[in-house]
Amino acid sequence: MGNNLCGLEEEKKHVLHPESKIITTRTIKQTTISIIQADIAEDLSDVIVNASHEPAWSYLAKRDKNNKVNDLIQQMKIGEMIKTKSENVNSLEIYHVRLPYYQDTRDLQLIFQSYQACLKQKGFNSISFTEQNSPNFVIPKQFHAEVLIRAILQSITDDEIAFEQIKFVSLDQITLKYFAYELMKLLDEYRIPDLYKFRQQQFLDYLQNTEELKQEVYLFSTGITTELEQVDRQQ
Repeated sequence: MGNNLCGLEEEKKHVLHPESKIITTRTIKQTTISIIQADIAEDLSDVIVNASHEPAWSYLAKRDKNNKVNDLIQQMKIGEMIKTKSENVNSLEIYHVRLPYYQDTRDLQLIFQSYQACLKQKGFNSISFTEQNSPNFVIPKQFHAEVLIRAILQSITDDEIAFEQIKFVSLDQITLKYFAYELMKLLDEYRIPDLYKFRQQQFLDYLQNTEELKQEVYLFSTGITTELEQVDRQQ
């Protein structure tokens, strides 16, 4: 990489960006996972993920201002991923992913698979995810947090990840709280291999059998809001 910062080309390094705040960071095997308070468009990362039901209308697409790319990604099918060079954000590439319009937990399996597909890509060291500030990104924060972090842990466990740095970046403090909470909760689970294997399989079964989930034991992020509220009251 030489003197390149996060693998970025020299011409990217002079772009002004605000200081970011690391909320939490943990390393598993050779991969560091961080939750960061920052503007995703100005975060220094090799790849940023533009995942939304309408990626052409997302905050990242508006910041990148690449009209040719917008024409292309407007034609994307649900579950499809397109890689493009970035124009006006601090990354080398953008992975555009069209997610389903979220209606209920039956849509989460494709979201999980889409994130896994991003994590399997090779050729770069760092990748950043975010929630999208678009009208059609309505996945509940606690569900989104668990799906993304479980996708990361699954990719690490399966040795299907080449990225050394994985970041979730947002300016919204409530969103950051959900993701930091979920990361710490799942890493506690990950430290006990049998428990992690059992719970991860429950999670995967949950995604695959949502029509029968009314009597399923798996509690998908149940209680997270209550627990966070209790923590706030104690502070």
